[in-house]
Amino acid sequence: MTVTVGSRESGVGSRESGVGGTIEVRDFSFYYGPRNALKDISFTIPARSVTAIIGPSGCGKSTFLRSINRLNDLIPDAHYAGEIKVHGQSIFESGMDLVALRQKIGMVFQRPNPFPKS
Repeated sequence: MTVTVGSRESGVGSRESGVGGTIEVRDFSFYYGPRNALKDISFTIPARSVTAIIGPSGCGKSTFLRSINRLNDLIPDAHYAGEIKVHGQSIFESGMDLVALRQKIGMVFQRPNPFPKS
């Protein structure tokens, strides 16, 4: 999969690859048990860009977004292959501070998720 931003192609290995502030996805696949939900996704989101992930219901948009901030770690039997880097650092490194990662990578849920007693 390649993502085109404006008139320039943004893919792994492009001019924008590795620049601070980018999200770089390389050969990323995600599985719920034996079921493959995402297959071999590769692209780069350049720093300070607006990017939309658009597709029909059930195509894996939310699965991918949850993968970026590692919310899928909480799902039993879920596993991944490939790499996602934020600011040049793998989000899957051992010792990754998930609280700090989730502070940098925001997520807006489809259904409201209010805090208790709010």
